[in-house]
Amino acid sequence: MARPFKDPSYPGVSSRLKNGKLIYRYRARGVPEIRLPGKPGDPEFEAAYEKAAQGQHKKAAIIDLPGRALPKTFGHAARRLETTMEWLDFDEATQRKNARLIERFLNLRVDPNYPLTWRDTPVQHLDADRLRAIIESIFSSNRTVAKHMLVAIKKLVWVATDVEKWIKPQDDPSLSIRVRVPKSTKNPAWPIAIREKYEERHPIGTPARTCYALGFWLGNRRGDIADLEWDDLVTEEIELFDGSLALIEAFAFRQKKNRNRHGGREMFIPVVDKLAAALDPLDRSKGGTVLKNGYGNPFSEKSLTGMMQHWARQADIPDGYTLHGLRRTFGTYLAECNIQARAIMDAMGHSSMTVTDDYVREANKKRIAVDIARAINEREAKRDAMKRRANLRIVR
Repeated sequence: MARPFKDPSYPGVSSRLKNGKLIYRYRARGVPEIRLPGKPGDPEFEAAYEKAAQGQHKKAAIIDLPGRALPKTFGHAARRLETTMEWLDFDEATQRKNARLIERFLNLRVDPNYPLTWRDTPVQHLDADRLRAIIESIFSSNRTVAKHMLVAIKKLVWVATDVEKWIKPQDDPSLSIRVRVPKSTKNPAWPIAIREKYEERHPIGTPARTCYALGFWLGNRRGDIADLEWDDLVTEEIELFDGSLALIEAFAFRQKKNRNRHGGREMFIPVVDKLAAALDPLDRSKGGTVLKNGYGNPFSEKSLTGMMQHWARQADIPDGYTLHGLRRTFGTYLAECNIQARAIMDAMGHSSMTVTDDYVREANKKRIAVDIARAINEREAKRDAMKRRANLRIVR
């Protein structure tokens, strides 16, 4: 009678008694039952199990070549994932991030004391308990990486369930596992006092002030600010909601994010007065990017992060107030102006309402707090007035 084999070092192995002797066998979907000699720990058992797990039990030895993948294993799923249209639809940064996480998972050992890795393990051998152990081992040190790792592994399981049908969807081991990450406190919005401090230190016309003005009043990402060109500045006649016509100067461009995926979101952002004032002294005759360094050359996208930190420190501003924080400042500013959530989403180029709702929620919290304070003051003022009237009647 077969009974489950509990040692996690040997997925797919079961044992049974035959003629009073305990024997071991390897079973996997699509593979004939394989008898394993000896017992776990014996050299002949270890060699036979490794061949069975890797599908080599009746084949010539497989040479370990880069990119090789055994059938229906996680390594196979990873190679197949890279050919799906869903993967090709991701931008390069997303592909690199997931590929890095997937490679990290593939190189993990199924058991620390045994050389078999998840790369060479059939997908069907990953159960919810093993997956939870993997994610929890990462969660203890970095819950954000744990969340991203779970998403990466889900992509491999998706190949096995939806693309190749190696396992049934209900056998997906990740269905019951969730990783919740607290809301990030990085890149906070810039308070008015911080903004005024920065503006006082960096006058209009300097690269520091231009970068700040573009980041704040356009509310776009680092790459869009670095790539923005004077050719993107257009003047159009717009019919407004009240039927009137207005000549509007605006930046019209496609966001860099997801440009490879769906061409990037098309943006049309009017130039507000304060942005116009910041751009006014700049030399437009040579064209090119709006933001240039002291030598007249464009900034690279990555350099802007360090430069904003440098400029903020020059203004004696604490670390943490970043260029991306100016994007959040813009979203917060729009919410405080009582702009509708959908309009904020379009103005910032969000793909969903999730982040936009956060801006509106934060702005409403302040409004609600003010309303509560006013209600308290009004109620207490009424009580005081009632007391004064009561005392007046007693005196009379």
